[in-house]
Amino acid sequence: MSFCLLAGGADAPALLVGNPLQTITYGALGAACDAFNAMLGRRERKRLGFLLCRNDVPSLTAYLASLRADDCAALLPENLPDAALDGLLKRYQPDWLLGPTARMQDREGLDWHDKRLIFLPRDERPIHPELALLLSTSGTTGSPRMVRLSYANLAANAVSIAEYLELNSSERPITTLPMHYSYGLSVINSHLHVGAALLLTDEAVTTRPFWDLFREGGATSLAGVPFTWQMLARLRIERMALPTLRTLTQAGGRLSSELTEHFRQVAEAQGWRFFVMYGQTEATARIAYLPPELLASKLGAIGKAIPGGALSLGDEGELVYRGANVMLGYAESRDDLATGDTLSGVLHTGDLAHCDEDGIFWLTGRIKRIAKVFGNRVNLDEVETLLGNQLGCAVAVLDEDDALRVVLADSRQEAAALEVLRSTLGVHPSGLRVCSLSEFPLTSSGKLDYPVLRLRLKAQSNG
Repeated sequence: MSFCLLAGGADAPALLVGNPLQTITYGALGAACDAFNAMLGRRERKRLGFLLCRNDVPSLTAYLASLRADDCAALLPENLPDAALDGLLKRYQPDWLLGPTARMQDREGLDWHDKRLIFLPRDERPIHPELALLLSTSGTTGSPRMVRLSYANLAANAVSIAEYLELNSSERPITTLPMHYSYGLSVINSHLHVGAALLLTDEAVTTRPFWDLFREGGATSLAGVPFTWQMLARLRIERMALPTLRTLTQAGGRLSSELTEHFRQVAEAQGWRFFVMYGQTEATARIAYLPPELLASKLGAIGKAIPGGALSLGDEGELVYRGANVMLGYAESRDDLATGDTLSGVLHTGDLAHCDEDGIFWLTGRIKRIAKVFGNRVNLDEVETLLGNQLGCAVAVLDEDDALRVVLADSRQEAAALEVLRSTLGVHPSGLRVCSLSEFPLTSSGKLDYPVLRLRLKAQSNG
């Protein structure tokens, strides 16, 4: 079953890119997709493509072309390390690989814009007819486990997001997140679904070219993970002249109560809508959202299920989601691509939650983010939230040999952190270890990278 995102009229703008600003229409984008598929040659069976992508026109075209041809694509970061890429190529045996020409100099292929299309040895193992997309949840680590998403998953998620955000063809979102990340891709999918025009850029929100494109293209919305909003707070976005902006969306991890309240007030003063959202790649992107009118009274909540979905609480308070956007399942090799739907639309999120009297859901932690310190169960996420709110700085909490390792971004708060922990957890001081790092490692999607953090702490202690 194909899923076409090119919903706009042939002459309607689909992409706004570059400096000077260029417009690519839906008709031109569709023709470019057909041209890319022609480069792949005659389609005798369903193909798998690996796309080393960034937020640029060729990457987006290749992704849309794959959907248009009923093929399957794996979206991977353009800077994926060679060793990680080679490992994935060996496991999944794709039919083609598209990446930057400069990086692919030692591989024969067809040059296309600034990328090279590499044809790989044919693998006869079948791919399930409904499989449309493979996404990683591991950032740039190259983990072999991928999320298997169907055409129906992509369609359901795009339709649902467009409904609760009330999207239409007048929207002009600007890309702030990588397209290989489910949140970034959901912005693209939901807007192309309604015939809107994307301001497509790979520039960071801290750069002048980003804001030049924002103003010239008349951007109407901004999407961001917590790190994005930390940067926008420092930039004092409320002082910028942004007359076309009307919607802010946040997901990709919990935003501190302090920053959430800050942007709630900013949005209210500016006449913007501010949506706090919750999701997982396993649900194609979105699971829940908090309507802007509830933000003041439900500060810190993830909200209610997206249209077409349902939330409930399972064993031990685990949040369970049901919806047509729930993945088919995981894959770890080419053999797994022939498998159909293994979840039947039910996703056990791994998050702990509770539901209040108004039907609004609140996260309380992760099932697997539980540590035992001297026999006491400690929820690491709750400790992070507690310290973050009281100290006003970035905090990471890890379990470490029957102790809690607390890492702060501000060394001046170490004594205060110890005092908070001693007074609230009832844990002996020997079970508390507090240190500082000037900069926290982040994944490519802007989330705290706990494995890399552990390695840095180890290197710091050995140094």
